[in-house]
Amino acid sequence: MGSEAPPAVPALFRRAGQRRSRALALLLVLTVAALPGCSPLYLPPVPARVPVPQLPQLGDASNLRVENGTLVLHVVLDNVPEEAWLAVQWFAPDGRQVASDSVWVTPADVGQGRTLSLPSRTALASGEWRAVTSMRGRVLRQFSVEVPAAGGGTPAPPAP
Repeated sequence: MGSEAPPAVPALFRRAGQRRSRALALLLVLTVAALPGCSPLYLPPVPARVPVPQLPQLGDASNLRVENGTLVLHVVLDNVPEEAWLAVQWFAPDGRQVASDSVWVTPADVGQGRTLSLPSRTALASGEWRAVTSMRGRVLRQFSVEVPAAGGGTPAPPAP
């Protein structure tokens, strides 16, 4: 009783197993062949690190003020990456550009102050005056100051 051989697997089941193996192999081959169609064909290279350009900067101590009947712009350079002209355009209260000036600055000028004045040929009218500083075509900062009226500087109190 104990030495009986196991029953033989019928031929029908063997053929079904072979068909299933072939079908799985065919499905695997088709899946592997279709995968490249789903993935990108081109992987862009990682770009090299782009250096951030250093921009010219003016310090917080820079200011525009009225001194002895003229406008005085004092600029302190915080960053000058390369030699260039520091340009100043002066604008009257009516918005017209009335004068311009420029000074040559270098990286050695960082931390130093430069003083520019409104040319004496320009009449100083009451109102808000502006000075715009730029370097290499890039505006650095706009300054403004209120010039009081010539009759004492304090406006009349409002009527009741």
